[in-house]
Amino acid sequence: MKKRTYEVKTVEEALELAREELSIGLDELEAEIVSEKKGLFGIGGKTTIEVRTKVDGIEKGKEYLQMILKSNNWEGYIEKRIRDNVVEFNVDAGEMNGILIGKNSKHLMSLQILVSNIINHYYEEGEQYIVKVDVGGYRHRRENNLERMAVDFGKQVAKTKQSIKLDSLNAYERKIIHDKLSTWKDVSTHSEGEEPNRFLIIEPKEDKE
Repeated sequence: MKKRTYEVKTVEEALELAREELSIGLDELEAEIVSEKKGLFGIGGKTTIEVRTKVDGIEKGKEYLQMILKSNNWEGYIEKRIRDNVVEFNVDAGEMNGILIGKNSKHLMSLQILVSNIINHYYEEGEQYIVKVDVGGYRHRRENNLERMAVDFGKQVAKTKQSIKLDSLNAYERKIIHDKLSTWKDVSTHSEGEEPNRFLIIEPKEDKE
């Protein structure tokens, strides 16, 4: 959780300062008096107050996904899994899954970024989560396919000594292929170009100077 400490006169003042600094609603914050210093003749006293978030950021992320389904009148369910600092959501909205995924999974990637920002807004940097959002198991299937494709193309490049160019991949998909081939001794990968036309190259290592 995020927390801040202020030396002020009242709890209300501390809460307002935290609201402005953290951009979190007052109803999502709680305050605790840490210590009080009396001023001379009761004048100029200060109170040390700790303000912290009191909401579950992960549940906020799930609520956002539920809101998307509800606002579009889509029937569906959301499965949540937490392992260490990784939070995974799998949304299934039946025939509406394609809309949530979008062309080249652009909608899905945007959805993941939004949910990640919502969740981690409530936690300090060292406490933040890695957030993954899937729709109808699409990401899981896509990752498996990309890893198989990386192996097939890697073997082809190692055998033919000819580079292969892969386009129509987003940054996340390129990273999957980079990671899959990162330990190979006879091929290497790198990306070239600028988004949205950035592409990935798989090439034989001995061709590099």
